[in-house]
Amino acid sequence: MQTNVTSINASQLSQQFYSFLPSAQVGSRRPGYRLPLAAHRKASTIASVTAVNAKKDIPNVFQGLYEALGTAQREAAVYVNLSQVKLALRGLESENGITRVAVLGDPDGRKTRRLVNALLADPLVPEQDWEKHLLSLDDRDGRALLLRYGEQLAIDRSHPLVRTLSLPCLTLQSHNLEILVQEANFQSEEDGVGTQSYLTPGLETPISATGRFSTVAYPVHKALVMSQGHHTIRTLLALRSTEKMGIREDMITAVVDTSWGNLSSAEAPLRPLNPINLQRAEEAISTFRKSVDNSFNYEHAWFESGLPKLSMWLTEGTEALPAILKPTIRRLIETLAANAEHALEQEETAQLHEQASSVVPTSTRDTLHFDLATWAESAHTELRDELDLAFNSTSWRKLAWWKLFWRVDDVSYILSDILGRSWLLDADRGIIYLAGRIEQAGLLPPGSSDPDQISTTTVRPDPQARPIGTSPPNPRLSDLIPSTAFAAPASPMTHPLSLSEEDTDHHPIPSISDTKLYLLATTVPPMQSLANCLLVHCLSTTFLTSSLSALMYISISTTSVYEAGAIAAVGTVFSLRRLQKRWEEARERWMAMVREDGRRVLKRVEDGWRTVIREGGMGTEEDEVEREEREKARRALGRVRDRLKEIER
Repeated sequence: MQTNVTSINASQLSQQFYSFLPSAQVGSRRPGYRLPLAAHRKASTIASVTAVNAKKDIPNVFQGLYEALGTAQREAAVYVNLSQVKLALRGLESENGITRVAVLGDPDGRKTRRLVNALLADPLVPEQDWEKHLLSLDDRDGRALLLRYGEQLAIDRSHPLVRTLSLPCLTLQSHNLEILVQEANFQSEEDGVGTQSYLTPGLETPISATGRFSTVAYPVHKALVMSQGHHTIRTLLALRSTEKMGIREDMITAVVDTSWGNLSSAEAPLRPLNPINLQRAEEAISTFRKSVDNSFNYEHAWFESGLPKLSMWLTEGTEALPAILKPTIRRLIETLAANAEHALEQEETAQLHEQASSVVPTSTRDTLHFDLATWAESAHTELRDELDLAFNSTSWRKLAWWKLFWRVDDVSYILSDILGRSWLLDADRGIIYLAGRIEQAGLLPPGSSDPDQISTTTVRPDPQARPIGTSPPNPRLSDLIPSTAFAAPASPMTHPLSLSEEDTDHHPIPSISDTKLYLLATTVPPMQSLANCLLVHCLSTTFLTSSLSALMYISISTTSVYEAGAIAAVGTVFSLRRLQKRWEEARERWMAMVREDGRRVLKRVEDGWRTVIREGGMGTEEDEVEREEREKARRALGRVRDRLKEIER
């Protein structure tokens, strides 16, 4: 008898399938497949507002659970599997929701279809047309196969993701089943794929002409994995040995087609990996269909094949009772809630681990405290010894008051040389090294050493610059007047030791280099200016008194040379004494200030880094927004479990 396959409209047959796909994927079409013209006309028809926004008629007993799941879908979207949530919501829209089972097997799909045919076939009736068609499907088509009940045999090949085959099968009708036949993606747990991937198999669709594919999740209530090879067996045993992610054993089972021994222990519960004899099961069905007298042989062979347990597993929990939630839907909701709670626990554990790992141990702090104390001792010793050597050196003696007459121009150079060569050179290098160790230990605040916070200056070319080799421009009046002549006076430099915590980015730890630059900028120029002023004052006083002495000697005849010379001598002595006193006092003040600022900066640096070592590295604080999001998700999942318990009561 020839199989009669009726072609049906895609928009009618795939209406339920479309509800689980993203809107961006529904409109795509697989290359080589074209919808009928009628289907294009119906797809272009605009639905009415009433049809789009029509309120779904949810049974009263499931209304609370439906709303709780919708809330969890919004508030726990990061932690729940949205495709499973949509499948659960679809199942709550009626008391007899569809149960979807995935049968995952070999790439060509023939052995998987043989297994499905053996599970759905009725041995009391002759071989049906749908059985022949199911076994004779083209294996070269890489799309998944969706089996559902239909009044007559019909197939829809128009969808780019899946072929839909409608079967007049009593098992599919009585249990409201849908079976998805697809190639299994066997991957190990180390690859990040666990048992959860079998409950949400992916359907691939092309997204470009280059052959790239996009995966669309298609959730199911149960999964039957038909394994191939010893690597897959080992993987499935590892996955089934632990009830990971809250998945129950009656939701996923695995079989392997083999001829091992006698499998008559059908009363035993399902094992992690169930050996079956598919050929023996097909022979049993064929034998019974030949004659009812072969019932004993059929029963013996059927139980030997191991398929009775799979048949019971396939239909278990699919019965529909008034005001009672289907067990398959209940298990799906429990599973997605357990998965979400597990994801929440993992995130919290990772957060706690991050906080614990950011806490620096006491031994590291003690070592850094000791190293800081050693650095401070050596820095103070360096400050004392190096400045003593500098102030007893030949360069410093060149600035004696009586040498200013020919050394006045060297004041800035000598003072800068003393600060540059003898003021905390090794201490500055040592604290930089120690700061690097402190940062490496994780004691610095987050972002305190971020390279992005370092200010950089970009040198831009002058748009008015003339090319090299050209004649200079004509002079302008503005070129002769300095631009700073009428500018507001610049703000004075701030002493690094006077900065508070509000004036710094992270902590008030002064820099030795900045303090040295401050001393060079604020103390050396005044010393040079003072030396110039004192020398000019001394010379002018000496010149004035000498002039007065000469004038008296010339204008007053009674004035002797000794009397006139006394006036010049008094003026000279006075000016020299003033030069000596003022300059030596300035030198002593400068020496004391350099020593005192060195001690102050060392004390501030030591205290600042000691505070960092003592108070830093105490762990990062959790973000309040993330904590609130987790609490909202946990409350939403708790409401789902509460509504589920209310229905069970």
